[in-house]
Amino acid sequence: MVLNRDRLPAVSSTLPNAHVEVVTENGFTIARVCELGLANNDSAGECRFIVSSISGGIRSIRVEFTEAVIALVQAKYPTLSRGSTFWLACAERRLTEYLWQNDCCPPNSLLKIDSLPAEELLLAARWD
Repeated sequence: MVLNRDRLPAVSSTLPNAHVEVVTENGFTIARVCELGLANNDSAGECRFIVSSISGGIRSIRVEFTEAVIALVQAKYPTLSRGSTFWLACAERRLTEYLWQNDCCPPNSLLKIDSLPAEELLLAARWD
């Protein structure tokens, strides 16, 4: 995975180029919609990304956590809110893994997360 700060132009006029992109080894580029100034409401319910491929296609992708996953995390870590950046970071990681493993975007531009590996649960424990 490689970070690319300059590939997509910044949309927000207040923070030019204030976004980070993740590039998978198989050529997908992922940008957080919130960092592009297009939305500011990522949460456990929905995180949004712009994904582009080497072939030139660009798609808007939503990553959602099931209520069961949200409840599990909040039961273990009650101070972690639904609006915490933990969910965005976790969603980005899972989307990156999906693109690398499947070499395509999720069907219907939606990736539904119905479980979390132990290391992500441990990460939630240390999140502010």
